[in-house]
Order: sequence, then structure tokens, then C-alpha cells
Amino acid sequence: MSLRSQISARYSAFDYSSTKHTINFGYGLPDPDTFRHLAAVDAMSEAGGVSLADILQYTDSQGLPELRQRLAARSGVASDQVMITSGASQALQLIADTLLDAGDVVLTEDPSYLGALRIFSVAGATVIQLGMDGEGVSLPELADALARYPKIKLYYTTPAFHNPSGQCISKARIDEVQRLLDLHGVPIVQDLVYSELPYEDGFQPALFGADTVISVRSFSKIAWPGLRVGWICAAPAMIARLALLKCDGGVSAVVSNIAVALLATDTLAGHIAYLRKHYRQKRDHMQSLLQDCTFCEPTYALPQGGFSFWVKLAPDLDPAVFLEGLRQEHGVQLAPGLLYGPRSSQFVRLCFSYMPVAKLEEGIARIEAACKDGRKQHPVGRSIVAPVVSALEA
Repeated sequence: MSLRSQISARYSAFDYSSTKHTINFGYGLPDPDTFRHLAAVDAMSEAGGVSLADILQYTDSQGLPELRQRLAARSGVASDQVMITSGASQALQLIADTLLDAGDVVLTEDPSYLGALRIFSVAGATVIQLGMDGEGVSLPELADALARYPKIKLYYTTPAFHNPSGQCISKARIDEVQRLLDLHGVPIVQDLVYSELPYEDGFQPALFGADTVISVRSFSKIAWPGLRVGWICAAPAMIARLALLKCDGGVSAVVSNIAVALLATDTLAGHIAYLRKHYRQKRDHMQSLLQDCTFCEPTYALPQGGFSFWVKLAPDLDPAVFLEGLRQEHGVQLAPGLLYGPRSSQFVRLCFSYMPVAKLEEGIARIEAACKDGRKQHPVGRSIVAPVVSALEA
């Protein structure tokens, strides 16, 4: 097997089908009940300006021109600054292929998005995760890393509704982070898949902005993930470099034309407003469920956006023992915090977006029951188990 294949074996394959039959708080999937609220469009319609001959043909490596033009106008950039990808994951994979060689360094926060950690690790990079506070990444740790590591090729972050913590990076912190990275010539990759779903009316999250910034966006959270349409905004020279590594016949023009149709009216804008209200209600319900729980500490931050709570397990719970017991005896899946960062072993991600409210209630009740059962069995304190090795450690 190739080295990339060996590294990828440390991770689990994406398994959507299993989520339909278990209580799984690990996946931040959109709520399928929201899909019917966005009116279906005709994939073969020529109303958006794409001819039927082009809809049924291969398309450019950079994407269907008509979709690039609409997304560029929506983002306030030129069309040569936009590239269409098969979701945000392909965008990150292309960025890794373009910027990273084996042994290069990627900086990000602890915790960070598991999918990005996987992509950068499979590319052969060494991922250095830095601490966070209430405003974002630790500036002293960032400055120290920039001075210490000679092969830093990118800094990855989710500034708008950080994955998995749900917090927003402050404008002051963004300005200082960008200043430090620019001094060292390190490009910024900002993942903005949640950025259009703030839970507070009128709230505009702060974002990085400069020619050195590469932004990743997607229709998955604001429309249907089944479209598999994402896009990258970056400097024209970067877009041209990314396109050279895109080895297919372009993202499907059929699904791209669906995205064109969604952008041709105000339907998508109305749907995004609906999603913000819908997920805010689910977030608030999840918060109410956690109020009296003893399996986690009450110091978690209320997410301002995103699809999950990032909670710290009670100190008397051993994560490895507790999570395995939940899976085997209670039918509840939780992703170990250690996967999100080496300092996050006592944390878990509780995604509230996908499951219906009744299943959220059942799942939290099962977690709390498992916690109480464990305390009865081990009244003295934590169980002792073999140390857990992070999936990111070589």
C-alpha cells in the first residue's frame, strides 16, 4: 500500500447509512426534514443561461462558467477567482495537493475539523495544533510556532462558527493572526461552510480577507449536501494552479446547473433564513437538555452557529471506557475528542443538526443513564485503561 493509503487506514470511512439506524452524535449532517423546504428545480432547465448541450457535456476544470459567474457576483469577486469543486472536501484536498509535500507543516487549532486533519495528514503533512481561548487561536503559541517550524505551508481555520466548538473568532484576533501569518508568508485557508448560518439576527462574523487567503464554501449546509457542489475563492493565480491538479472532466454540469437555478432567484436566500431559525431552535433545545446533565461540565460555550456543542466530560469519566460502553451497551455513538486534537481527549462533539428532537432527547437520556451506571460501578473514581493514541500521531 502507498504511504497515503496507510495513513488513511487510521481513520474511519464516511458511513452515512449507519446514522439512519443508530443514535450518532458524531456526524454534523444537515437535517433531512429541511430538504423539502427548498423547492426542487429542473436540472435540465436552460432558464439559467446554460444550454442543454453544455448541461449534458463535460465542463471546465474550474467549473461551469455560468455557475462561477453567479458565485463570483455573490461573493464580490471576479469569476477567475472562483473554482467549483465536488463539495468542500474536494476543495481541501486540491489545496493540500497544491501546497503540501510530505514533511511540510500545517498549523491549525486544537480542536479542529476532523475532515481537514485527515486530508492534511494523508497528504503527508505534520499537523501542529495550537491552543484556543474565547477569541480564537492563542497568539503566543502561533508566534512561537511560526518562529520554530521552517516548513509551514498553510494555516487552516474555521473563523465563522468554528468546527467543532461553534465559536466565532473575534475581529481583533483575526487581524492579529493575519498580520503574523503575512509576516511569515504563510497562506490562510478559511473554511466557511457554516458562515451563512449565524443564529443571531444581524450578526456578521469576521472573516479573513486578502490575496493570500483561500476561502472554501459549499452548498451542503445551505441547500442539499447531495449536490456535492462546493467552491473555492482565491487569487486568480492560485485558482489556475488548483485547476491543474483537478484531474476529472469537471464537476457535473447537471448538478452545477441545479446550483445555477437556485442562485437565479431569491429562493435560496429565503431558505437560508429558514435554516437559521430551524437550527437555532434545535440548538436551544439541545442546550435545555444539557442543563441538568452530569456527564459533562457546565462550562461549555453556547455555539453561535454550526451544528454541534463541544463539551468537556466530567472529570471522573474516562473517555475511552465511557464512549466504548455507550457504543456497546447503550447504542450511542460519540466521536472521541482526541481525534480533534491532542489536548481535547476529555471533550466530545455533540451534533444536534441531523437527528429529530425525539432522538436527541433519547440520546442524551442514554448518555446520562450510562454516566450514572458507570458511577455506581466505579464509585471510587476513574477506571484505568491503556493510553489512547491519537489518530494523528505517527
